[in-house]
Amino acid sequence: MQTLLDYYSTHHERFIAEWKEFLSFKSISTDPAFHKDCVACAEWVRDHLAKMEFNAQVWETASRPVVFAERLGNAAKPTILFYGHYDVQPVDPLDLWQTGPFEPEVRDGRMYARGAEDNKGQVFSYFKALEALLGTGADLPTIKVIIEGEEECGSEALHAGLPGWGDRLKADILMVADTGMVAEGLPTITMGLRGIAHCELRAYGPKMDIHSGVYGGMVLNPLQALSRLLASLHNADGSVAVPGFYDGVVPPSDKERALTNGAPVNIDEVVSFLGVPLAGGEKGYTPLERRGLRPTLEINGIGGGYQGAGGKTVIPSHAVAKLSMRLVAGQDPYRVLDAVVSFLKKDAPEGITIEVVDDGVGGPALQLPAESSVVDLAQSAIRKAFGRDPACTWEGASIPIIPLLSQAAGAAPLLVGFGLPEDNIHSPNESYSLRQFEEGFRYVASFYSCL
Repeated sequence: MQTLLDYYSTHHERFIAEWKEFLSFKSISTDPAFHKDCVACAEWVRDHLAKMEFNAQVWETASRPVVFAERLGNAAKPTILFYGHYDVQPVDPLDLWQTGPFEPEVRDGRMYARGAEDNKGQVFSYFKALEALLGTGADLPTIKVIIEGEEECGSEALHAGLPGWGDRLKADILMVADTGMVAEGLPTITMGLRGIAHCELRAYGPKMDIHSGVYGGMVLNPLQALSRLLASLHNADGSVAVPGFYDGVVPPSDKERALTNGAPVNIDEVVSFLGVPLAGGEKGYTPLERRGLRPTLEINGIGGGYQGAGGKTVIPSHAVAKLSMRLVAGQDPYRVLDAVVSFLKKDAPEGITIEVVDDGVGGPALQLPAESSVVDLAQSAIRKAFGRDPACTWEGASIPIIPLLSQAAGAAPLLVGFGLPEDNIHSPNESYSLRQFEEGFRYVASFYSCL
């Protein structure tokens, strides 16, 4: 490991300069105006991997290009597939950035730029660890790399391409560096990601907004009807009231609950940061269990009628709500979505028409067994690199493509990332510390030495 750290020290300044090149591409996937920037960024990634003796290609798709690279190695070792993404979030509001979002700058030991952490910083520390391993003559397995350009907007190209690309992607372990640590300096294995489904609920009443004095008491208010319907989604104990919602859910094991609650998360600090008690979710579970080990049904937005300054006494013609479901292992997201839609539409009150639109599934949940051999491998690598045990966490958020990619590749997923809340991903002044970048480097270098 010392030789690898010496390599890092020797080439550190070049690493930073190349990282800045990567960050300078305006690879915003959600806006078609930046398509050429996405293509240029993909080509840069391809060329960078080719310099490390990978057979690297840009796969053209109907949307953003995908980079695939492969380097054959020791067939006696497990084949590794590494996933990341080169696309980034939009930069608005631009006036809140201290420096240009695509003009990377190091300040006080942190790299500032859009994508500094999510996901270019984490991807690039992986690349540099591979370079160091190759440069020091390490005995490496066959390594495959897939870097997409649409993680921030639904992974359309990967969704479409996976059925035909499966044979090219076959591997034993899927490495992902798009997650974070539960605390500074504490490498963390993400044991699970929740799945996601969503829909929009519309309640229609009169043909137009009508006078609340003339028609109040005669016409049922769509906002009132919608509010009652939304309130019926949950029981008094916080559980979801939709029949069939929990089908397939396996209660967390004692070991899973112990690992989840053993993560060094200061609940008092979370409460202070949010300004409210952690009162949501099902009774009988801790806040960390409710976040990572249990499914949820949330109301993301609600609107209708007049919302401007002053008063306007109307009964609105319609009301709208947006819902999302975060799901756990064992739940079929399509069946859950059907159950929720059926529940919402089954008892429309007289005078109200209920419509569900824009419903869809992002992807299923992913959950590693607590006794997984890849978890054991990651724990050994982290102990070797950092001299301490890692934390384990079940993440409440989703990376919808990961379960699908894992299935297509036949590879056991392994999610170890080094992000922290102060990195401000998706926000102005996104950054990634040079220390976190080096931690990612050390972990990857140690991982391959443990194979």
